[in-house]
Amino acid sequence: MNKTSFHYLLAEKFVFKQSWKDSLVGDSLLNLVRFAYSEEEAQVTSALDFMPRPAWMIARKVGRPISEVEPILKSLGDRILILRKLIKGHAVYGFLALIPGVFEFQMMRAHSDPDNHDYYKEFARLYEEVYEEYMTWIKPHVDRKDLRFMRIIPVEKSIENTIGIVPFNTDRYSEIVDRNRSFCLVNACPCRYEFELLNKGCGKPLDVCSAMGWLADLAIEKGLARRVSKEEFLEAKARATDAGLVHMTDNLRDPLQVCSCCTCCCSGLRMIKNYNIPSVIAKSNFEAVVDVEKCLLCEKCVNICPMDAILVEEKSVKIDYTRCIGCGVCVIKCDKAKAMGLRERKYYKRPSDNILEYFSQRYFECLGKEKDIIPRVSLGVGGLLSQLGSRISPFHISGPKYRPSI
Repeated sequence: MNKTSFHYLLAEKFVFKQSWKDSLVGDSLLNLVRFAYSEEEAQVTSALDFMPRPAWMIARKVGRPISEVEPILKSLGDRILILRKLIKGHAVYGFLALIPGVFEFQMMRAHSDPDNHDYYKEFARLYEEVYEEYMTWIKPHVDRKDLRFMRIIPVEKSIENTIGIVPFNTDRYSEIVDRNRSFCLVNACPCRYEFELLNKGCGKPLDVCSAMGWLADLAIEKGLARRVSKEEFLEAKARATDAGLVHMTDNLRDPLQVCSCCTCCCSGLRMIKNYNIPSVIAKSNFEAVVDVEKCLLCEKCVNICPMDAILVEEKSVKIDYTRCIGCGVCVIKCDKAKAMGLRERKYYKRPSDNILEYFSQRYFECLGKEKDIIPRVSLGVGGLLSQLGSRISPFHISGPKYRPSI
């Protein structure tokens, strides 16, 4: 494909080519971009930033009349190929990453839009080709880099069932819920519904993944989720736990979502289990531990462990701590002997305080550096930026400062 085409430019944007020069612009990604976006739509989308802007600014950037650009933006926003958000009654438009972002919204739309089944099925097929190509490519590029885009939150009962551990408030999704005011359950988990479209579904619950804050409002507005109370939110997490699902969220103190994931369908967990790329997801603050004197060797923990981190050797249970993500599912399953518990992880990096800190940390981690930009700024400016991190966007990143639109 012509490297100056707008499809190619958009593909480069999806892999952050401007920041990481060696990023792969693969054939699979180009095929997906061509399928989902017209050349004209690719031009407009490639001009967007993560900071949402009004249509007239985008029209000026692409050098076209607003009368031509605004309908394109509206169409893209309606299909959630870009972010469209009303701020004080005025529409602003922002760039959506492929994942998390465009992929998840397309799969959630698929469940709610059966009339266009063939489109979504083809999108799912093309996305899987992208996923497989990029997992093969990315593994050597992120080896020994601690990226931590998402993080695991343990099942709360596993914390309650373990004596002597002290969780942070970010370790409990019930406390994260208490710091929010707007909640939803999505109509269908995008990862599991993708596999349904590909006739490879696992049969696990589709309606237990959740969002909070402005992301919940957006999903409800688009008809992709239903608004729920805190009690319904927590009940869904209990159902997910019963199904052996792993809870995962943004690596932020006040995240936007709590997904309940399976290793057979989830794009993130498959990176760990199938491709041995553990650095992209932060393990929880805890790891599993077994009391050998209580253990009955029933192997319930072995069968339920999503990471295949538990095995029986020489009539005793062994835990592979390079694979254990600290989800706590095994603790709940060991309901008879109560031999499984948690212990605090020796090395644990707490989630980012705000979105500015999050992106600065991820950027330097991708460069293979531990330091992030905030502590490096002198004369107290770093602290000021940290405080302003959630204020420089037209809407806050969830948490107690968020105000729902209703």
